[in-house]
Amino acid sequence: MKKFLTVIIVLVVVFSFSEVKAQISVGGGLWYGTDINNVGFSINGKYEFNEDWSAAPSFTYFLKKDNVNWSALDLDANYQITDIGNIGGLYGIGGLSMTFWGFKFDDSGLGDYAGIYSDFDTNFTEVGLNLGLGLNVVTSEKLAIAPEIRYTLGGVNYLRIGVKVMFGL
Repeated sequence: MKKFLTVIIVLVVVFSFSEVKAQISVGGGLWYGTDINNVGFSINGKYEFNEDWSAAPSFTYFLKKDNVNWSALDLDANYQITDIGNIGGLYGIGGLSMTFWGFKFDDSGLGDYAGIYSDFDTNFTEVGLNLGLGLNVVTSEKLAIAPEIRYTLGGVNYLRIGVKVMFGL
């Protein structure tokens, strides 16, 4: 993990001092996770290195369901596969995903049986890979809508289908 963080820091420093023209955009998104079987909300960023490559970090929080909390931190790279005229472009998604999930059982709602079962609280972090496709639909110079589908495989496996709304800075 130390090597990975070192590589990320070196890349950030190199690209910070390079003369590559970059465009930055931020936004939010709405997702559905299949094996999580719930809706999530995301905060997204995008840093375009050139016309083909961009870095796209995001954090998704899924609503609590059945005493289980899920969230995902994604460090993705996007590659522009093809340009689709005035609509935008189709891009591939690949990157690292860290999925955080935890289970919390509270026995206070068990009435007469409260106290028999103890409170149980545990958290896990699973590292995996993201693979997917997205479509960048440019609606104006500063606004884009990006429907995406991505599969996370690794410690936990799930498909996410959603849409991001990105605002250029």
